[in-house]
Amino acid sequence: MTALFAGRESLRVGGETSTFVWTLLTLPLSVIVLGWVLQHQITWQEIALLLVVAMVYVSFSRGRLLGGGLRIHAGQFGHVHAIVDDCARRLRMPTPHVFVRDDPFVPVVAIGIGEPYAVVLSAQYLEHFRDDELRFLIGRELGHIAAGHTRFTSLLSANGRETGVIALAFGAWLRRIDYTADRIGLICAGSLDAAIRAIAVSTFGSVGRKAELGAFAEQLREINEEPSLRLAEWTASTPYSTNRIAALHRFARDPLYVLWAQRFAENAAAAPVADVREAVYAGFWRRATAFCVDIAVLQAIIPAAAAVQHTLAPSPTATAAIKELTADKDAPDWLKTVLGTAATGGHVHVTYGGNWVLWFALALYVIVMVGLIGQTVGMMVADLRVVGVRRNRVGIGGAIARYVSLAGSLVAIIGWFSIFRRVQPYEKWSGTRLVSGTAVRS
Repeated sequence: MTALFAGRESLRVGGETSTFVWTLLTLPLSVIVLGWVLQHQITWQEIALLLVVAMVYVSFSRGRLLGGGLRIHAGQFGHVHAIVDDCARRLRMPTPHVFVRDDPFVPVVAIGIGEPYAVVLSAQYLEHFRDDELRFLIGRELGHIAAGHTRFTSLLSANGRETGVIALAFGAWLRRIDYTADRIGLICAGSLDAAIRAIAVSTFGSVGRKAELGAFAEQLREINEEPSLRLAEWTASTPYSTNRIAALHRFARDPLYVLWAQRFAENAAAAPVADVREAVYAGFWRRATAFCVDIAVLQAIIPAAAAVQHTLAPSPTATAAIKELTADKDAPDWLKTVLGTAATGGHVHVTYGGNWVLWFALALYVIVMVGLIGQTVGMMVADLRVVGVRRNRVGIGGAIARYVSLAGSLVAIIGWFSIFRRVQPYEKWSGTRLVSGTAVRS
């Protein structure tokens, strides 16, 4: 899977990586401009808080899909499952989970910041696509997973619908990765005609089936003749469909397409790729990096959360009830103060103090994040993930065992003398391991 996007034969569109770097470097300017437009000074504490919330929200997506989506397997929409399995085999990657949900806006999207990834199809679009068109759409979403795009796009939007703010801040990179994914989709589909039809139906629904696609593609000439017509694309998270079609035409004539089409055909006869990771355990410096990032995130989040100011505007009935409670002589003084403030529609200020709050917040933060998604923000930056000894999810119980064992090892002194080991004593006690998040699959 790595070879797809490495070296001279990489399928990444030129400039994708550099665009991502520039997007991150110019993010402070984007934040300043956005704050000016919204007349609100956006702080890095708020951004850090949003990042953690986004990671937790993504972790809930599998539960939402299992609870409200239709899971596809060999016995249910078997033809779709067969397409996903075949495309995954050609890409030499494990087959992700596939679900159908009711979504009138996004035909298909890949989500996940780590295993297990999922491809989600829209119930309202599924019946409109032919099998060869589905191969293109599914292939491009698997391309997003294989290229590592979903680790970031899932934080921006867990359902595939980016807001205008996200489009303005990250649109340049999001449009680039769409071109890369289209290349993978075209190779999986093996048909330029099917790829173009899939784009038309995705864009226009069933009407796209009746459209004259040659004339539609020619609209690009009019756009190129009037530069101002291209400005709207700069504010979008996806490229113009006419530009995507033109890029596919160019790639279909590229020797790189012929090379990878042959490799994909050879992979089709290979055995499916098992979802097994090599034991690449984390060393001291990567652990230290993750820890420092997490401390920085917590120090940013706690003041942001503590400074939240709530304006209370209770109804007349609620106000009367609050006044009655404040008049109760047995009510605690602190409760009377809070309720009295609420009754007058004032503000409640939340404060914090003491280093113990930071350590308590850190313990709660790592247990929840590791229990839900297997990694914290710091681990994500350092490309690390907590797993069980069998590469399974540890869950909340496993996360509690891990960090209680960690505290015990530090109290017992043994933990201080083993900081350079790749497998710590507390990890043996708790049956957990810290491994590379992108360890090579066998």
